[in-house]
Amino acid sequence: MKASDLPGGPKSGEILCQFLDIEDGAAKEFSYGSGADMQDIFIQRMGDKAFAYLNSCPHAFIPLNMKQGRFTEKSGRYIMCQNHGALFDIQNGLCLAGPCNGQSLTSIDIDLKDGNIIAI
Repeated sequence: MKASDLPGGPKSGEILCQFLDIEDGAAKEFSYGSGADMQDIFIQRMGDKAFAYLNSCPHAFIPLNMKQGRFTEKSGRYIMCQNHGALFDIQNGLCLAGPCNGQSLTSIDIDLKDGNIIAI
């Protein structure tokens, strides 16, 4: 999904943040729109890569995290829904275990350019 498809979302080519603003293993959250159209996304850093997803469990459509900037389980290897314990592959958003097994997080298209994370 393109970030620009979100109500009030960033325009294609807009800088979301600098890559180094996100610590390795951590995430940064963004909100777009307002009221019933409010959508939250997060960018998860994993080494020299970043992955962006809609902050919504595909099972219950509720936010994945209970703590700001923290989306992974203790080992940092998987994104985890803090409400149901579902585990998701960081690189592709596929649910590997839990009530939404086989479903995926909604991926948000981003690019890394000149040290910036950019909306596509």
